[in-house]
Amino acid sequence: MNDQNIQLYRVFAEVAKYENITRAANRLFISQPAVSNAINNLESNLGVLLFIRKSRGVELTQEGKILYRYINSAFDTIERGEGELAQIEKNKISRISIGISTTICHFVMRPFIERFIEEHPEIEISLVNQSSFQTFQMLEEFLLDIGITSEPIRVQSFEYRPFMKYKYTFVATPRYLKKLRARNAKTLDDYFQYGTLMLLYKNHPIRETIDQYFYDNNYKIGHTLEVSNMDLLIDFSIMGMGIGYIIREFVKEELESGALIELPIMKMDEDRSFGLIFNSNTKLTPAMQTFIGFFEKVYPGI
Repeated sequence: MNDQNIQLYRVFAEVAKYENITRAANRLFISQPAVSNAINNLESNLGVLLFIRKSRGVELTQEGKILYRYINSAFDTIERGEGELAQIEKNKISRISIGISTTICHFVMRPFIERFIEEHPEIEISLVNQSSFQTFQMLEEFLLDIGITSEPIRVQSFEYRPFMKYKYTFVATPRYLKKLRARNAKTLDDYFQYGTLMLLYKNHPIRETIDQYFYDNNYKIGHTLEVSNMDLLIDFSIMGMGIGYIIREFVKEELESGALIELPIMKMDEDRSFGLIFNSNTKLTPAMQTFIGFFEKVYPGI
């Protein structure tokens, strides 16, 4: 069946329904001659008479009644199918994938994500738990929609929108520092030599920065404990396992209560930031636009 025959059957169905060529023409927004020509063509194609012409309209022949039963059923099935598809589209769940580290999710974004899910149940979020560096890689390869990350070193291919500043600092528990002093550690320099310095893993940008600082300032480092993520680094610091180099904003309560003591060993030259990031060559989907708009409403930026 070609498109032309479908149009002929549509005209036939309207004429059969109203038993009137004029009414069928008005319903189809075509002229009466066009309707008559369509019926004549269909009758010619099928080799049967479909209508009996009367002074006030038309009447289906026996053959026409048989055809109309099938045509009417077919068009009704098509309309139901289109309606079902429209309903699926109306209720369709949109999805966005977001790369985020455990630390940022736990200390920063969890309340926001909970609120977004509550207010936008039609959007399903897929969280990919990984480092900011891994998120940058996946965004470049268009394997993620959005990232919540630390500031990227290069931003040429990214749209980065910072929302929170932070700084790194050295901390230790009072009990741990007391233990170091009992081992004749009297100065800040001694803490590094006699204590356990807890840092993020090798090749992490922050680790590279602090290693360079130690080298440039001739610090003697004793034992070093490498930790895979900031969550563990903070936990180990609070447990008193050593001197941790952690994000200050994540331990404000512990610093204020005295559970941790800040060691002014070095001063970072500038604030760092967390931000929302996506590939600048990505075409934003409606779900992404909704998420970004909601994000900027909650976090106006810095």
